[in-house]
Amino acid sequence: MDSPPNEQTSNNNNDVSTRLILIASLAIVAVLAVILYWPTLRLPLLYDDLLHIRITKGLDFASVWLPTQDFGFYRPLTFLPLLIIKQLFGHYPAELLHGINVAQQAINAVLLGSLSWRLWQKVHWALAAGLLLALFPFSYQAIAVYGHNVHPATAGLLLLGLHTYLSTIRTGRHRRVWLIGTTAIFLLALLSHESAVLFGAFAAFVQWNDEGHLPPLTFSDPGRSLRALARQPWLFYLALGLIYLVAYQFLPLSRAPQATFSAGAAWLKLLYVLQAAVYPIAWFGHFLPQTSTWNVVTVLFGLVIALGLTAWSARDNSNRLPLLMGWAWWFLATMVIAIPLSVNYLLHGPRLLYISSIGLAILWPVLLQPLWRMQKFGRLLWFICLAFVLLTSWLFVRDRLLSYSRLTGPVGVVEAVMEDRPAEEGVLLINLLSWLAPEKNSYPVGVELVAMLGDYIFVEELFSEKLLVDRPVQAIRIPDLLAEAEYNYGIHEQTAGSHIEGDWTPGGSQLFVTRFAEAGPESQHLGSIVPGGEAPEPVATIGSYELLAAEAAYCESSVHLTSTWDITTIGGNRNEITSTTSLFVQLLGEDGLLISQADGPPLTLRPDLVRLPQGWWINDVRELPAEGAEGGQILLGAYDFVNGERFPALDGQGNALPENALVIPLSDCS
Repeated sequence: MDSPPNEQTSNNNNDVSTRLILIASLAIVAVLAVILYWPTLRLPLLYDDLLHIRITKGLDFASVWLPTQDFGFYRPLTFLPLLIIKQLFGHYPAELLHGINVAQQAINAVLLGSLSWRLWQKVHWALAAGLLLALFPFSYQAIAVYGHNVHPATAGLLLLGLHTYLSTIRTGRHRRVWLIGTTAIFLLALLSHESAVLFGAFAAFVQWNDEGHLPPLTFSDPGRSLRALARQPWLFYLALGLIYLVAYQFLPLSRAPQATFSAGAAWLKLLYVLQAAVYPIAWFGHFLPQTSTWNVVTVLFGLVIALGLTAWSARDNSNRLPLLMGWAWWFLATMVIAIPLSVNYLLHGPRLLYISSIGLAILWPVLLQPLWRMQKFGRLLWFICLAFVLLTSWLFVRDRLLSYSRLTGPVGVVEAVMEDRPAEEGVLLINLLSWLAPEKNSYPVGVELVAMLGDYIFVEELFSEKLLVDRPVQAIRIPDLLAEAEYNYGIHEQTAGSHIEGDWTPGGSQLFVTRFAEAGPESQHLGSIVPGGEAPEPVATIGSYELLAAEAAYCESSVHLTSTWDITTIGGNRNEITSTTSLFVQLLGEDGLLISQADGPPLTLRPDLVRLPQGWWINDVRELPAEGAEGGQILLGAYDFVNGERFPALDGQGNALPENALVIPLSDCS
């Protein structure tokens, strides 16, 4: 019997309303994913970006499909987009590469949310799954570094393939077209990352959830059961995946990194991956002492809670298959990653948890489903719990992205100074950051550092891609300038040594230093070291220094002092400067009172750290706060910072300067 017209209209209106709510929910998912990771568009290329670019330079559109000994895996789709981008733009724009990752994250979240809707027709599950994937805390490394795009790209192909697979098993018409499309996507996923061999298993769980039951097994007629099983499309993909996995072992690859086989390593791996599974509960671990005992307690307690929620949710038959799919997806994707890799590689690589996070994004809305069915405040409690998970995840990811911004600060400082400077002019970086990490983890197990350069990546590649000029670049470590801070950091050291000596480029070098303040690392342009020309008459001789030129410009609320020094000769003889020699730079107001001061030797580097060739000059740059300095002047002199005694200062004619200091009037900013 047909439904009354008004009832049909009501049902149609409800369907339209539900779909509009779904579309709005998925739009929210996409927007929040983009907003969360938008700061990455301001980052330079870093870490594995530079490794992949280095490898891509040796490939073309034919060789990209072949295994290479330069890379430990067979993933041609890692390098193909880079080849295309270089062909189109002539270089690798950082904003574009980071933008691809951000877009991929938003697309993946929408794909998962819509897959959840297609399977279970619950808008709140679809919204939650999309948001949990978009904000999953351990994904920050995969999105912030384009070189880790393989993880979101593979996940996106898997999700897209599951959508087409679902259409394959649901439709009678165009079934072959959907099947061909699914197979093509599956093959692309295999070329992106070897974990795509799990597609057949994921497809099986999708099919079982769509049909509402596991495949029937008839023990009275096992042959019939096996024949029915053999006709399942997911089995075809599972078999293809296993064949690929076997063939993969014979590819000419370097096989790095290798797995670690020991009881202790296995236990640490297990703790780490279990922490990811129970991450909403593991987050509370940062309130506890971060000892091995408390870390174990935190993770195991979270596991007990998660299993308890599983049992509670599984009392409803309709939740059992989604629970099975979520847990199984997480387990299979985790094992494929965790078993073959070393424990150190795993603990430093939260990006490796990306594909398994899809299972967790499916799982947690179902674990919380019993709250949804509670009377009165059940739905409110469900949303409160979800909001807590999302908020803690959001804050964690944003804090990691802020660390990336601080870590890469020196790159921006160098870019601002070196723009439009001659290509033969070099860059010397002192104590350049390699990685940055909090003093205390937010999650108890693992390493929450952000990295800019690895041991296998040289600093030249970082700046050649940023500055688009292949200029000479050196990175050295000077321990004297390092400091203890409320955070952990590592220094990229390309040229060993405790002082600056030799290897100067013909065009000279601009110097940059990273210092470690309480609030975070700070980068500063010190000035430059340049080959001297025909020496002008010195403006002044100050202690062991010959001052060749000096100018102080008052700009808004600061004074910019630039000075040129010859520290290699004085009176035609080789100059020896004691390590305790420093400059005093005092800014005096029109009334003669001290406004600010910026003491320190030229380049603010201890004299014995700088060993220059004969006839080279130092251009020193320093900035002084100068509120109300109109009409003021600079006093410049040298002193021994141990006893405070000023060294003699003479003007250009050899006359003694009053108070052993040269007076430099302030000019305007122009």
